[in-house]
Amino acid sequence: MPTIETSTEAALFARVAALVLSPVLPIAWPNVAFTKPAGGYLRVTHVPNTNRRLFLGSNDPHQRMGLLQVDVFKPLNMGASTATEIAGLVAAHFPCDLRLTSGGVTVRVTKAPDVSQAIADDTHWLVPVTVRYTCLK
Repeated sequence: MPTIETSTEAALFARVAALVLSPVLPIAWPNVAFTKPAGGYLRVTHVPNTNRRLFLGSNDPHQRMGLLQVDVFKPLNMGASTATEIAGLVAAHFPCDLRLTSGGVTVRVTKAPDVSQAIADDTHWLVPVTVRYTCLK
């Protein structure tokens, strides 16, 4: 049976993989070889946070919180709205109180995702989407 950490990540990643966009954007997964395409793409990063002990019993569950970061990349000079629209679709795919399950672990999205200010790099316009989650296990 997978660990709590692996199950949490699997639940989150499966939800990203189920995102349907038109046109389809390739996804850069953590620690998987990826060549940036000239067009747009998504980049996924999982950021677990510190666990919280809520109960006194040794075998009682802990609250496990973290962030799923989905960065939307579109080529420069296409206008800001293209990437912002896709970021909004990503955010809508993770509504508040959405429950995701994998390996006996249920992860809950704790609030509406944050679509942050865009950032330009050498080739792309990036709009970050941050999904906050919690798990009691």
